[in-house]
Amino acid sequence: MSDNTEYREGPSEEADGDKRPCLVMIKGDFIGQVYELESDVTIVGRSDDVDLVVSDIIISRRHAMIVDRAVEYYLSDLGSTNGCLLNKEQNTTATVMSEGDKVTLGNIVFKFTYQDQDDTEYHMMLMNMAVKDGLTRIYNKRYFSEVLEKEFDYNRRNKVGLAIILFDIDHFKQVNDTWGHPAGDFILKHMAELIEDTARGYDVFARYGGEEFVFLLRGATLEAAVNLAERVREAVQNHVFQYDSVDLQITVSMGVICWNGDDEMEEAEALVEAADKHLYAAKEGGRNRVVHDPLPGADAED
Repeated sequence: MSDNTEYREGPSEEADGDKRPCLVMIKGDFIGQVYELESDVTIVGRSDDVDLVVSDIIISRRHAMIVDRAVEYYLSDLGSTNGCLLNKEQNTTATVMSEGDKVTLGNIVFKFTYQDQDDTEYHMMLMNMAVKDGLTRIYNKRYFSEVLEKEFDYNRRNKVGLAIILFDIDHFKQVNDTWGHPAGDFILKHMAELIEDTARGYDVFARYGGEEFVFLLRGATLEAAVNLAERVREAVQNHVFQYDSVDLQITVSMGVICWNGDDEMEEAEALVEAADKHLYAAKEGGRNRVVHDPLPGADAED
């Protein structure tokens, strides 16, 4: 998934008292996210080439337009399939928006408002609470699952490639049994930080559950996904985690799957299941390894 509008930081800092026109998502995948209206014209839609990308399959590629006319902001529908609502009423002509107005596009609802930096930080905190894991501060399973559904549909339409890397910590129960659950939490948190540093810039890295983690990569080839998995595996294997003056080392087992968008996969969850089968094979094969389908022109690697 491209690092597009959904992942933008909040409005740039100005004087503390300055209020800037914004849309705040109050219903949808990114509740609390703030989108500053920086341009004279802001196009909203599902396409990757609009100003504000909204990942909802029932939203049109170019759904609505917001225009800054000096002191007022006007909302217009761009002939969308499912329409554009302003305060639950169909928007058919360019209509001025007032503080607190609600804009509904498909299943997504925004509130039009003016915010200073404190307001923005508060809403960003709400968004992080909704999509981030409390311990590791990476994305949570709920967020991953929602993005996966949208990316699955996108790849079926555009066939750009979609890869999943599913992995977990080998013998993690022994860490908890030997050193206690605080040590286990320490490993989970600091391993996530290590992997973020190793794999910076990739689309989605999430905690899938317990000691299990997952990458989602839009536009990736199998070879690129396997290379990333190997980098992560080696980084974890070579790292020493220092917990209460004790040096701890762990390894991870990884399963990689890449889907080109054909009809072989009927639903998004089938991708995770395929990656999980490879993960299981990595465990059965001795752990601390990456298992995947054969690379083009090569045999499958362990």
